Amino acid sequence: MLADVFNAVMGIQAGLALMIGWLWLFGWLLIHVVGPLVDKDKAQLKRDQAGAERYGWQRGVDTDAMLGSAAAASLRHSGRLRRMLVGQHEGRPIRMAEYTYSSGGKLPTKVVNHVVAVELPVLLPDLVVGERGQFELPLARFESESEAFNRAFDVYSADQRYSSAVLHPRMMEFLLANPGLRFRIFGPLIVIAAPAPWTVPGTLAVLPVLHGIAERIPPFVLQDFGRPRVSG
Repeated sequence: MLADVFNAVMGIQAGLALMIGWLWLFGWLLIHVVGPLVDKDKAQLKRDQAGAERYGWQRGVDTDAMLGSAAAASLRHSGRLRRMLVGQHEGRPIRMAEYTYSSGGKLPTKVVNHVVAVELPVLLPDLVVGERGQFELPLARFESESEAFNRAFDVYSADQRYSSAVLHPRMMEFLLANPGLRFRIFGPLIVIAAPAPWTVPGTLAVLPVLHGIAERIPPFVLQDFGRPRVSG
């Protein structure tokens, strides 16, 4: 009887010792391995987010709420903008910001994304272009005459004539030269949204693409499908 009790006590002590050992190892890994990696990532992100003023980007406000609305539509989550900047690129007004929202579940976490946009002189209907098979929207899917383009991209809008007018051969050629691209025309903005914090290098990489899209929208599209912007 005493031997059974002794064995039981020893078993409990061994289990506790093993658990304490695992907890110590876990804590050591957090302090000496995970912690430095997190600190290193934070330091790199801080460096990547510095220097916006060198490009003339200044703090701004989403006065017409279009950037926030475009972010919500593109990322399919209600959230809020933070750290918004405005400026110019190749003579076009630009906007950029981080967009955050809380994920669902019992332990919600903050998800940080970012959006970068170039402005158009008019409001255009919604149009979404993205990598083939990666998303689906309750809008009409556009099929171009280019099989190569159809294999690479999905295009959605409410008006097939509008999609065809925007996606002319030169535009499709430009988009095919940028595989994996996903953007949205939303009112006065051409927007790229991505599931990562905003950085200067990331913005410098996408601005030429956004500008290239804007430059290839024919003037008649702005005239025939556009609506005047309301100032103030």
